[in-house]
Amino acid sequence: MSEELQREISKVPECPDMDNELISALTDLCFQEESITGSDLLFVFGSNVQHREIADIIKYMLDNELVDQVLITGGIANYNGSFYKKQAESEQIKSFIPLEKYKDKRIYTENKSKNIIENIIEAKKIISFKNIRSMTFLAHSYASTRAALSLKKYFPEIELHCIPLPLPTDFLKYPISRQMWSKTEYGRGLIWGEYLRLLTYGERGDFPIEEIREALDHVKVLTEQKSLSVA
Repeated sequence: MSEELQREISKVPECPDMDNELISALTDLCFQEESITGSDLLFVFGSNVQHREIADIIKYMLDNELVDQVLITGGIANYNGSFYKKQAESEQIKSFIPLEKYKDKRIYTENKSKNIIENIIEAKKIISFKNIRSMTFLAHSYASTRAALSLKKYFPEIELHCIPLPLPTDFLKYPISRQMWSKTEYGRGLIWGEYLRLLTYGERGDFPIEEIREALDHVKVLTEQKSLSVA
């Protein structure tokens, strides 16, 4: 078993009480809108869950001629609290794709990365993005803003489209989606953690933070106001 990685920010930290205004602000900040459209490349961010579901989306994009080039990223990301698996995330996703059906398509895998930034850096070693004008990316819905901003740092000229994948929870009717994340304690903690990641990683330059500066400040003000009212 590989060495367990420690998270810089807890995946599900303790979060403040959330009213409708704070929930709305966090939703607008963390979640990108869905845009399933034709593009030059489908960029798939690594995931240690939902491999079959991700593969189904890839097949849908290929079957409907929305893309003819797919890049699946993700190595073995053995983070504390995650499900450990010996096979790279990208290989697990690809195992659900009948490659013989898509011999006329280009399907690439990257198997060294362990986070969103590494997904992109390692992907650049696999293919050339020189002729890519538009790109659809597939990422967990709660991290879709961070994924989009990270791509913009490395590919500022490429037009981006998002396919946000809701993360399942113990409550089947309340997945981590734009509409349902706030319905569970886990969802509220996860999205609060995502706010902290956007703030922390953005401040250190992982992605262009100015694009979300106003939204980050809005969340901060709402949180401070709530703390004052409670005090």
